[in-house]
Amino acid sequence: MMPIEIQVRDAGGRTLARFRLADEGEYQIGREQAKVEIPLVDGSVSRRHAAVRLSGGRLFVTDSGSTNGTRLGETALGKHWYEWLAGVPLVVGIFTLVYEPGDFAEEAPAVETDDERTAPVPRAGTADPVPWLESEFPGRLFSRDVVPVAEIVASGKLAGETDFLAVGGGIGSFVWVDHLRVWGVPQDRIRVIGVTGSCYEKWKEYCENSQIPGRERIRSNSISTPDNLWGFPGYALRETWREVKGGDIRGFRHILKVFGEPTLAETYTPRADDVYAALDREEARIGWRQMLTFGRAIALRKTDDGRYVLAYKIPADQAEDGDRDRYYLARVVQLATGYPTTRYLDDLQSFKRQNRGSNRVVNAYEEHEGIYRALAERGGTVVVRGRGIVASRVLQRLHETRQRNKQIGVLHLMRGPVEAGATFDLARRAVGYDVEMQPFNWPKACWGGEYRRLLEAAAPEKRVELLSAWGGTTTAERADWMAILSAGKREGWYRIYFGEVKKMRLKNDKVVTEIVAKGPFSETLDLVADYVIDCTGLIADVTSSPFLKDLLARYNPPRNKATGSGPDQRLAGIAVTNQFEIAALRNGAGRVYAAGVVTQNGPYAAVDSFLGLQYAALRSTDHLAAARAPGLRRMGPLRSFVQWLKWTAGAKP
Repeated sequence: MMPIEIQVRDAGGRTLARFRLADEGEYQIGREQAKVEIPLVDGSVSRRHAAVRLSGGRLFVTDSGSTNGTRLGETALGKHWYEWLAGVPLVVGIFTLVYEPGDFAEEAPAVETDDERTAPVPRAGTADPVPWLESEFPGRLFSRDVVPVAEIVASGKLAGETDFLAVGGGIGSFVWVDHLRVWGVPQDRIRVIGVTGSCYEKWKEYCENSQIPGRERIRSNSISTPDNLWGFPGYALRETWREVKGGDIRGFRHILKVFGEPTLAETYTPRADDVYAALDREEARIGWRQMLTFGRAIALRKTDDGRYVLAYKIPADQAEDGDRDRYYLARVVQLATGYPTTRYLDDLQSFKRQNRGSNRVVNAYEEHEGIYRALAERGGTVVVRGRGIVASRVLQRLHETRQRNKQIGVLHLMRGPVEAGATFDLARRAVGYDVEMQPFNWPKACWGGEYRRLLEAAAPEKRVELLSAWGGTTTAERADWMAILSAGKREGWYRIYFGEVKKMRLKNDKVVTEIVAKGPFSETLDLVADYVIDCTGLIADVTSSPFLKDLLARYNPPRNKATGSGPDQRLAGIAVTNQFEIAALRNGAGRVYAAGVVTQNGPYAAVDSFLGLQYAALRSTDHLAAARAPGLRRMGPLRSFVQWLKWTAGAKP
């Protein structure tokens, strides 16, 4: 086999660099020059963006959890390995990587197929996930529903065994582990597999990119305190105490707001920095870092002794011998893998493909601080797509930027007007500026009241009906936000458009958004702007996660029913019991639980909220305690009070 030469090209097709792969193995792509084999230095490239593997005369590629994603031909890559065929462009940030036919001395033989081997790897121009190959981790071992433990041990890749394994490493994993620790489980019986050091790292990135810096208030209820499973004292009381203790008597306004919301006062929400600090404190108290193993989950299987085995990859800089492949065995597993990726509507994807390297069109959850800097310096027009909480925050940030440069205009594009709010029984949501007025995406009764009980007791078909009536895109009726829009319409710098986007194109360094406008007459309009900020949210489809897609394909667990249609569709998560157990994955005494968007459209509406994650943790932990799982003790009033006192003192559980 001859060496492979990969060419790096810019948007104009010019070759910027060449990299020769002479030996079989894995090569990292990223902007961290000292730590990768293929450095691409640009802000559009993550520190560890993607990886290429040369194996058996073939090239394979995978995304390494990059911010802006990796595209092979027309396919957005997940975290499985995909075959990279000669002539197919690999897009990494603003760069295009290619290699041409003739680099291989000979064609690799087809993969054999029989009862013990996988199907041949597709060799067409489109990229499909590579099935488990004998040469790929975890290989043939995971081609079965039940894996023998003896074979896992014999592989030499077993990193450890534990009673409780949390897969994800985010806030959903954290609150579950927090409950386990309070219920009496020691650190050495819990393991967390995740890609970030702090549980809130990814969530903080989403907050900051969607224009909620640390000093701003987040969009989550004051009763949701993921650092404190008792909920008392809440964020409002803590903020009041801090300010009053510092001599500011106005601090009492936070408590008064909680008692007066939502009729006499706006809904209280905490500052982001206060949430981060509280989570830091609780992480230290329960020993989060001591239970954490850095790794990217690949696949999960049942074992022949009533447990589960997780295949995962550790970071390259932690693999002393270059072998990143590991297994972990566990009796109980919790899946809280979060949102698979940022949502890109079809027209946005098309624009990105045709205008690689352009920063004119972004998703609100991407880093796009440069847009506000450019607007402050030069002015310009921005199209904001979508409505709801994120859109309201982006509009607020644009208004703040206008204080530095008045030559900024905003075109707010929504699919259609909202003439009347959703109704259920005698309740109706108010409407303002074509957005339904509600502080969060669900009525308060969904969080812990009558609607929650109603949803838990409902059959799947009834749940779809209830969720369709209760849910929807909303935002809080905040005086500052309403004043911004009112002033914008009056002064002429803020205009609303309704319509469906046909396509987007770049013309004379401007983004032209062609829409079919809604109104008495159907007409085509061109919205010309310097930038487009899309606020349609995150992708909730569990099949967008290679890890979950593999789990679904292997065990075919029941799915919840989807609600809505088009961009508004709430895609179905994996069906769980009211205790948040994935019953279809039971393995003897072994149990698998889930939390967050993995369970969407299940027994709890606000699954991706702080309180939703805590509720899932509470129900699953109680379920384990009732089943006498190792290390858990039943939680009565006295024991709960003692544990709360330990929390207030910062003492370990």
